[in-house]
Amino acid sequence: MSLRRSIATIAIALAAFVTNGNHARAEPGQVSAAESPYPDVTGAQWIKLEGAKGRKFLTAIFRPDGPGPFPVVVLLHGSDGLLKDYASIAQEVARAGFLVVYGCWSAGYLGTSGNRLCSEATPAIEYGDDPAANSGEVLIAFARTLPGARADRIGLYGLSFGGNAALWAASTGADVQAVVVDAPYVRFPEPLKVLPNLSAPVLLMQGTDDEWVPLGPTREYEKAARDLGKPLVAVYFEGIGHVVSDQAKSRAEARQRAIAFLRDQLLK
Repeated sequence: MSLRRSIATIAIALAAFVTNGNHARAEPGQVSAAESPYPDVTGAQWIKLEGAKGRKFLTAIFRPDGPGPFPVVVLLHGSDGLLKDYASIAQEVARAGFLVVYGCWSAGYLGTSGNRLCSEATPAIEYGDDPAANSGEVLIAFARTLPGARADRIGLYGLSFGGNAALWAASTGADVQAVVVDAPYVRFPEPLKVLPNLSAPVLLMQGTDDEWVPLGPTREYEKAARDLGKPLVAVYFEGIGHVVSDQAKSRAEARQRAIAFLRDQLLK
């Protein structure tokens, strides 16, 4: 299928979604083709979504082989933005049979190349002020509209700051069926505040030598979830640093665990 035809098909599906408003709090607007910022990343269709307040979200869609329909995984980047390294996670998850949406959900607060790609997205300060309204819901809503997507089987895979967003989304009505979080920054804004409303199963992963995200608050979140009887599995990688899905010594195991968990929860 040509890029122009693909965009047209997505636009039709998106229009249908906006008309009936199913499953989402946010209604994405126009969708247009976008130039790839990473030409050597294969298998991605790049688009730009328009949201409220004139926000724009650069997004890549990775499709698995076959006719579908496919369960969907929305990959939420960390505070360093839309990095090429994270795109390799999207590629691997797509090869496992998932339709993957990897896009800017926040403009971030670090001066990185990945955040410059997301400069038109929601400012990080707005996420901090109202995480329930800005935790990637535009990407999640859009993912449901994609041709070949199983709108009833949606998973989130959040990295660091994106893990915080994934926990907020899953606890504030995003209607997702599985959540993977890797080194979630749970100190601010605190997803503990909305933890009682979490219903989706969670796989929590973190390295014990994480230099960016303290391990203590992560363990506190795990304990609080267990005390509430939430379906959470925690895996700690001994001697590994920040974002185990992207560390050379742990990425293979971390991604395998994530994919196995997503299969267990979404291929039902």
